[in-house]
Amino acid sequence: MKLLQNPMHLNGVNMYYIIIREQKNTDIPRVSELVRNAYNSNILNAFYVALFNEATFQITILFSAILFIFFHVKLIYCIFTLPLVLLLMYIIIFGAMTMKSAQLMYEKKPLKAWVAEAYEPYFFTKDPNNCWYKIIKEEEIENIDIKPDGRKRIIGTVAVMRHLHQPDWAWMFRLAVDKRYRRKGVALNLTKVVQEWCKNNKFNHVDLAMTECQEGARQLFDKAGFEIKQLYHKKLFTRAYMMQMYLLTCEVRPTFN
Repeated sequence: MKLLQNPMHLNGVNMYYIIIREQKNTDIPRVSELVRNAYNSNILNAFYVALFNEATFQITILFSAILFIFFHVKLIYCIFTLPLVLLLMYIIIFGAMTMKSAQLMYEKKPLKAWVAEAYEPYFFTKDPNNCWYKIIKEEEIENIDIKPDGRKRIIGTVAVMRHLHQPDWAWMFRLAVDKRYRRKGVALNLTKVVQEWCKNNKFNHVDLAMTECQEGARQLFDKAGFEIKQLYHKKLFTRAYMMQMYLLTCEVRPTFN
């Protein structure tokens, strides 16, 4: 009799499953948390970019001038306006990121959404960064010998909607992965699921937008076949702070004229 090798202990390395499935209504609280955390993880990067923004120096000089001219504050004390400007800038970025994550969850209505769900032991104490995960689709579970079991935890999400300006194009958004499960191929597999669904549902292209702060995401989308379509700037809260954005596109279904 041929013995089946337990996939949970492959070559001495613990292996667990991540299943990609369609999103359910009961998943929304966890999905909202993932999206919010993903945007919060970009706050520091956005803050560092804004530090070298010309508007930061202009506002600092303006505040110093107001204090010096109208309130007769000594010039040396006006230097302390810099920390106030930086604090204001951080608050603006934090508020903008928080509002954006809420907008993605509650204003944009997806045609389809998926989640990535990790199956792990109920008393799981290992660091996911040190574990190996096999990523499969829900329909592929029937083809494996030992079915995934244990505690289930949603660790990734993505959604797609119809493009606002091109009816036969799709817009991918809300791609987020728990930071403990990144660099394992979760985001790439979620992206491929979106591309496959769009192809099967007769969408010709998939578009998405990302910020200049998401260098890791840029590499991911390069692997998935996305190309830069347009560069533009978007205000964070007011026109004082503008963030560079990338509009990316990928052809998923050949078009014939």
